[in-house]
Amino acid sequence: MNLVEQLLKIDAGLIETPSKVITIQSKKLKEPLDFPCKAVDPEKYAEIQEGAVEIRKGDVKKINMYALKTLIVIEGCPEVFKSKEVMDHFGAPTPKELVKTLLLSGEIDDLYNGINELSGYEKDAEDEETIKN
Repeated sequence: MNLVEQLLKIDAGLIETPSKVITIQSKKLKEPLDFPCKAVDPEKYAEIQEGAVEIRKGDVKKINMYALKTLIVIEGCPEVFKSKEVMDHFGAPTPKELVKTLLLSGEIDDLYNGINELSGYEKDAEDEETIKN
């Protein structure tokens, strides 16, 4: 069976965005927090990446990693970080400020990495092993 035949046998109504709950042990709030996360739409993901890159004279001069990670976390956990109620409760005027208020750098990385996995970016086991050694 070729790929076209395989795809035509799949019920199109079964397509869903991957999601999972990612638990972060919050050092700021001193308790575990369960973040409902989902994969980020590919077009939105690319838009965020493009916005984080500064190009001068055709060369990449800077990548704003904080902006990249924060915006991916906001898009991947919209129930939390786009919640007007939660932003008001913590006095955060924007979703970016809410991320900064609630999370430390490593916690942002943990959510970012989890959302990347949901979005189809798999961790490279070889790279992880190299980092450990």
